[in-house]
Amino acid sequence: MPALQIKSVTVRRIARLAARRKRSPQRVLDAALAAGLDYEEWFQREVAKGLAELDAGKVLSHEQMLKNQARRKAAFVRSLAKAA
Repeated sequence: MPALQIKSVTVRRIARLAARRKRSPQRVLDAALAAGLDYEEWFQREVAKGLAELDAGKVLSHEQMLKNQARRKAAFVRSLAKAA
C-alpha cells in the first residue's frame, strides 16, 4: 500500500485539537479516522439498501410522500398541543 500523506493544514488542525483536549495527535487522528470511516461505511450501506429497495419497486410517488409528511407533521403538532 502506498504511503498516505496528510495536508499541512490538516496536521495543524489535529495539533490544535490535540492540545485543546490534552491528547496526543496520534490519538486525535485515530479517533477522527475511525469516526470518518464509520460514517462512510454506514453511508455506503444505506445507499446500497436504498438502491435495492428501488430495484425491488419499493418507491413512493411525490404525492404519497407529501401525504405521509403532512400526516406526520399533524401528529407532531397534536403531540405538542397535548404536552402544553
